[in-house]
Amino acid sequence: MYLSFNQLLFRPRAQIFVALVLIIALVGISCGGSDESVGESELDAVQITLPDSVFTADDVAAVGWKKSKELSAETLPGATSVWYGFYQQRDVEVRVYESQEAAISLGQDPADTATGRRKPSSMIDSGAITNAQTNTRTSYLSYAIVGNLILLCEIKIEDCQPLLDGIGQ
Repeated sequence: MYLSFNQLLFRPRAQIFVALVLIIALVGISCGGSDESVGESELDAVQITLPDSVFTADDVAAVGWKKSKELSAETLPGATSVWYGFYQQRDVEVRVYESQEAAISLGQDPADTATGRRKPSSMIDSGAITNAQTNTRTSYLSYAIVGNLILLCEIKIEDCQPLLDGIGQ
């Protein structure tokens, strides 16, 4: 007793079976994303400028950055001070180091972590610095190194570009 394909489709069990096969196939296709991860070369390059210059947070404020409060620098190796503020309605954090060499060698890894380029270490909490006194928590997506400063920008580096260009002018 063999049934034709058309007769088989009208049976309730066969309909359920076909529906399950289709659902499993659709779920497999939609959830079957690639295992590729973004390599370092695919990330936007970090802008590094003015290698021989030494600046303070006041130099950044002179260009239009609104200095709000000083944060603790104890979790950032080599940082002499860390300031939180605003530029064109965006959060901008300024990390001050002794030199650009120190900013790159000691500050680039924590900046990569804070912007999501690298997994957090035990010293930095999931991509954001937390001020223990006020529990302020801000996440950044980009940063640049200008002289001895690392500036973390809230969204994209282009939002901070006029600020970066104005430092040292």
